[in-house]
Amino acid sequence: MIDSLEIIKKNSHDDCSNALLDLISSQINESDDFSIGLSGGSTPKVFYKLLSEKYKNYSNIYLWTVDERHVDKNNNNSNQKMINTIFGNSNLNIIEYSYQDNPQYSAEKYTAAVLSKIDKFNVAILGVGEDGHIASLFPNTTALEVDKKGFVENEVNIITKWRITSTFQLLKSVEHLYLLVTGENKKEIIKEIGKENNLPVNKLIRLRKKTILLTDQ
Repeated sequence: MIDSLEIIKKNSHDDCSNALLDLISSQINESDDFSIGLSGGSTPKVFYKLLSEKYKNYSNIYLWTVDERHVDKNNNNSNQKMINTIFGNSNLNIIEYSYQDNPQYSAEKYTAAVLSKIDKFNVAILGVGEDGHIASLFPNTTALEVDKKGFVENEVNIITKWRITSTFQLLKSVEHLYLLVTGENKKEIIKEIGKENNLPVNKLIRLRKKTILLTDQ
C-alpha cells in the first residue's frame, strides 16, 4: 500500500458525502479565497448539493472543473452543465469551461482562465473509473505524459472523441485531494487503489504527499 494514501470507510454513499463535506468545511476560511475542483459524473452530486446549500452565500469560493468532455456547456454530456445547474443560483464563483472547436485551444483557454483566478489550489474531488482513470487521464492516453501544470486535450473516444483534463502536475499541486469512490461497481477497482502499479490513480497518489480516499466498499 502506498504510504501517502489515507482511507476513510463509511457505510453508505450519503455517509461518504457528508464526511467529505465535514472535511472540506474544516478547511474553508470565511475571509480568504478558497478553490474547489469539481469532477463530473453522478457520484459527487449528493456532495455538491450539500456544498451548495451550506455555502450558497459565500462569494470567496471559486469552483473549477477538473475535466470536461469536448462539448458545449449546454450539451447533456457536459460536466459544466451539471455544475452550473447545482451551483448556478449560489454566490460561489464558477470558472466556466469555454468550448472551442479546437480541443487544444479549449485546453489552453481554460488553463489561462483558471490560473488567472486561482493562486492556490485548495481542494479537488476526483472519482476513479473502473479502469483506474482519474479526471480524464485514462490508461494508455497521451495526456499521461504531459509534464505541465494546467489543462490539456486528450483523445479518449469514450462518449466523446476528445476530453479536456487537468494534468498530473496540476493535481499534484492541490493541497487537499479527495477520491470519492462508492458503489458496488467500484468494489474491484477499490482493491487496486494504493497498490504499486501503473494505474493513473496510483501514479497520482505516488506524486502527492497525501491523498484521502472515501468509500463505502
